[in-house]
Amino acid sequence: MDLPDRVVDVLAAVGSDAEVLVSDVSARSFAAVIRRTYSKQEPNLVPFIDPLEALGDELVLICQVEHGDELVTVVLRATDRTLVAATAIDRSVGLVHITVQELCRRLRASDAPGAELALEVASQCPAEVRVRIFEQGALSTARTFLTKYTMAADSGSDVRGLDEFARVLAPLGDAQPGLSTVQADTAVAIIAFTPGRTDVLAAMSVGGFSPQVETTEETG
Repeated sequence: MDLPDRVVDVLAAVGSDAEVLVSDVSARSFAAVIRRTYSKQEPNLVPFIDPLEALGDELVLICQVEHGDELVTVVLRATDRTLVAATAIDRSVGLVHITVQELCRRLRASDAPGAELALEVASQCPAEVRVRIFEQGALSTARTFLTKYTMAADSGSDVRGLDEFARVLAPLGDAQPGLSTVQADTAVAIIAFTPGRTDVLAAMSVGGFSPQVETTEETG
C-alpha cells in the first residue's frame, strides 16, 4: 500500500532520528480504540480502520511519531513487519485549554497521586500560559507511559510518580481522561484529569533533560 501524503510529509519533517514509540496489540482491539477515540472528528480514518478489523485478533505493531499537533501512526504485522495501515491525526481538533494559574489551583486542591510533583513544576511557569488538554484512552496511555518513561528513567531522566500514575489510569480501560503537560526549565509535569476534565486524577513529573519548548503549550 502507498503511504498517505500527510504521513510522508510528517515523517520527512521529523527526520530519521525521531523517537518512535512501538507497542504490540491485537488489530481488532486497536481498531476499536481508534473508532471510539477519533472517528467522529476524523471520518477519513475508515481506510485506516478497515484493514485492521480485517486482521481480527492477529498481533500488530503500533508505531507512533509525534510532530507538533500531529500524530503519525503506522501499523505493521508483528509476524513479518509488512505495512497494514498508516495515518496522520491532527490532535489540535477539539482541544480545550486552561491557564497555568487554573492548573495550579486544581493541583493544590487535589490529593490525587503525584499532584504535588506536578505542582512543583507547574508553579514555576508564568500564570497566564495556556495549557492544552486532550483526551486519550486510559489503559493505552498507562501502557505507553510505562514503556516510554521507564526507558527514560533508564537513560538518566528523573522520572517521578510513574507507577502510581499508570496504576490509577490502567483500570479505567477505554475511558478517555483528559491529559495535559506543562514544562518548566528542565522538567515536565504530566497531569491526567477525570473524563469530564474537572478533577485531577493522577500526575507525574519527568526531569533531567535540556530546556526546550513543549508543543503542548501555547502562550497566545
